[in-house]
Amino acid sequence: MKLESHLPRQSPWLYITPLLNAILLLLVYYLFSSGFVIQSGITVEKPRSSSRLTGFDRAHIITIAPGNEVPMYFDGRRVNFEELTQRLVDGRAGERRVIIHHDRQAPSGRVVEVINLAQELGFEAALSTTPTPAPLVP
Repeated sequence: MKLESHLPRQSPWLYITPLLNAILLLLVYYLFSSGFVIQSGITVEKPRSSSRLTGFDRAHIITIAPGNEVPMYFDGRRVNFEELTQRLVDGRAGERRVIIHHDRQAPSGRVVEVINLAQELGFEAALSTTPTPAPLVP
């Protein structure tokens, strides 16, 4: 026996509105979340690695660029080694992690100095790398 409804038919907009709302929320989510990708703003050619590290999404970013004078940047602002030390000392109350973006041509001695400085001041330091492409398996 087929049951019939005695209610008047509703407008199709009643059923389309929640669908449009969900699509709009997904669109807004993807637009805003794309800005959360960590970028330092300074172009460096990072070394390749297959390892991944999580938990550094709000870390300070130290960028070591190549060049004769080895320019360094702390959260996008150019600093020298003394200013970097002072900024790390001032930032010890906040986030205790740093990501070091270093160019492959940057002197390894400077990279090690920055890592040692961060660790002496109680920061966790991570080196930023470019992921290696996945091997093609036939």
